[in-house]
Amino acid sequence: MRGLGFGSSAVALAKAGAWGLGLGAWVLGLSLSSAASAAAAQHEQHQAAPRSPSTSKPEPTPQPAKVLGWEPIRCWRQSSAGAVTIGETFSVVLTCAVYESDNAQVIPDESRLGVASIQMAPFEILGGSHPPDVRRGSRRFVQYDYQLRIISRDAIGRDVNIPALPISYRIHSRVGAAAALEGRDLEYVMPMMPIKVLSLVPADASDIRDASEASLAAVSSMRFRSSLFRVLALTFGALAVVMAVLALVPLARRKSVAADQPHRIPERTILIHAADDLGAVRERATAEGWNEDLVARALASARVVAAAAIGQPISHKTLGADGAVPDGRLRVDHGLVRKTGASVSSAVTADDVARARAGKGAFSTTRQQQLEGLQTSLAALANALYRKEPARDAASLDDAVRHAMTVAKDVAAERRWQGMPWAMR
Repeated sequence: MRGLGFGSSAVALAKAGAWGLGLGAWVLGLSLSSAASAAAAQHEQHQAAPRSPSTSKPEPTPQPAKVLGWEPIRCWRQSSAGAVTIGETFSVVLTCAVYESDNAQVIPDESRLGVASIQMAPFEILGGSHPPDVRRGSRRFVQYDYQLRIISRDAIGRDVNIPALPISYRIHSRVGAAAALEGRDLEYVMPMMPIKVLSLVPADASDIRDASEASLAAVSSMRFRSSLFRVLALTFGALAVVMAVLALVPLARRKSVAADQPHRIPERTILIHAADDLGAVRERATAEGWNEDLVARALASARVVAAAAIGQPISHKTLGADGAVPDGRLRVDHGLVRKTGASVSSAVTADDVARARAGKGAFSTTRQQQLEGLQTSLAALANALYRKEPARDAASLDDAVRHAMTVAKDVAAERRWQGMPWAMR
């Protein structure tokens, strides 16, 4: 029994020792975990220490469109071709829309956008233009057109980028009625534009040149054509000279014939002189009575008036050196600076006037009445001059002269512009 109790106590002691060892191990593990946690916390504290507010990453600058509420500038580029060959000319159009209103104005720096100042290497700028600006609402559209080409052996078969284009601008804001605030320099960057470059030459070509299409046969053909044109030009020039001579010969003859003939006096001037002469005859007849000389003088003037009224030619003769006027003719002087004198006459009779009146639709009603009176006046004056026993009734002769004077003044008024340098006959 005593031995059995001693064995049970040993077993109990063994179990108690096992529990003690387990508790010690748990306490040791808890201590190690606490130390590890403290070390980790301390490590994290050391790692976070450099992240002080003074060394933190700066916040990005806000965009002007978000701050202002409107977009100051927007630009875009457009190419006339997406793929070009070596040496081919193509155009790139740059368009910018800038904001302009009463409260603010965007001023882009266009000094670097001109054809003479902009660079687009490796592309070569051949020329360009700058159309006038266009305004629509609160936007002003600025456009530049560039003519480009590329000649580079290394660019064949590749996508070559037109370089990015920075565009500087400023914003002028209005803060008062007449005050404006100029903002700082801002920059708008146009992205690169890829252009595919093709090839029209072999890949192993050592040089690229503009090939000329002129061959020896083409040069010979052009020389023959130029010689042919030269011969034709000389031939047509000679023909033109011959035609000019043929045209000038009749003109010279006409001038020589006209020089032999007396200077023709305008009918208006002749009619005015005829009316004055008839008035002078009437005054003398009233004072002295009608005689043969006065009747002949009145008949000559009346015939001239009748010829002008029916469109018959009037005879002109140059006066002699003594200035004497033949019988049956009327003296007429013409010219302001250099006067020329001539004698005029007409053989128109009353029968000629009657035949002219008989023409259908030849004259107006007023002219028909004038011609009827002239016919009567010519008949009265001819009877008073050529009859064997002339009947010189003063009343009828006065009426004849008065009617001839009236017709002369009316016809002269119709020809008031005749004889002027600009008049059309």
